[in-house]
Amino acid sequence: MTVRFDPRWTYQGFEALILENDQLRFVVLPDFGGRIWSIVDKARDREMLWHHPRMPLRPPVHGATYDNWFAGGWDELFPNDAPVVIDGEAYPDHGEVWSLRADWELVDCSAAAVSIRFTLHGFVTASRYEKTLTLNDGEATLRLRYRLTNVGPTPLDFVWKLHAPLPVHPGARLHLPARTVLVDPAFAGAFGSASFAWPYAPREDGGVSDLRDIPEPDAGRLHFYYGLDLTAGWAAVTYPDEDVGFGLAFDPAILQTVWIFATFNGWRGLSTLILEPCTGYPYELDKAIAAGTATRLEAGATLETDVVAAIIGGHHDVAAISRDGDVT
Repeated sequence: MTVRFDPRWTYQGFEALILENDQLRFVVLPDFGGRIWSIVDKARDREMLWHHPRMPLRPPVHGATYDNWFAGGWDELFPNDAPVVIDGEAYPDHGEVWSLRADWELVDCSAAAVSIRFTLHGFVTASRYEKTLTLNDGEATLRLRYRLTNVGPTPLDFVWKLHAPLPVHPGARLHLPARTVLVDPAFAGAFGSASFAWPYAPREDGGVSDLRDIPEPDAGRLHFYYGLDLTAGWAAVTYPDEDVGFGLAFDPAILQTVWIFATFNGWRGLSTLILEPCTGYPYELDKAIAAGTATRLEAGATLETDVVAAIIGGHHDVAAISRDGDVT
């Protein structure tokens, strides 16, 4: 089978773009900032992304509370996470991208590859956000090219991150090339220390947990921490019982940290782990600016980078994911 692109579908009443080859099928929703709603591993007929079991898609509302619209699927967050006022401007919850419609155009459409470029413009920030998705024939990977531009007359400070929610199953494993874990203060109760070496987390009872072992879906726990001092640019979750996994590979000079938000029936009765490679931390942009850990684009400047999403098969442990999606 060659690569196929079909723009004729809708999903729950919203425009849905379908890209597929013989290994993968993707569904992308332009009305939600170009959200990747679905990634199906066709060999196993398995959906890789998490979806809210009780929340259907609804028309996005700019400025709404993100958690009350978070139906699942892979978003990106820009230029902020928590709602914040910067230079007198109120930045909306989880940024602007998720709630704005993205225009799209076919860049390439052949039997060998399909590329689609999504573009949207910030309302609050003078920014242009571009994302190009490319699916090649015979590859179990999706290639993404991001281009973020400050079109305004003054510098733009931001945090930008991927936001890919994955299901939690018994025996699932988290793989992260971090040296240090920093626990966000709002979630410190889950651990016995605010900072420690990956992957061994001190517990309040004096024991130690290996963060590579993802808790059971009904463990009643909530985690939120930052993986810092990355030795390489990748992150992954594997499901050994199913012989499958999902990984992201990226440039660690740009996406310098990986945030992990995970609920195991500890928040709203939900169980999911969200992989969040990010340009900085913490999640409050004003604090990141004060700490010097935000990213700045000067007037007229552009940030460009590539990300690869890869389906992992036959690996229970992951030592590395290359920028081409090759898994060791």
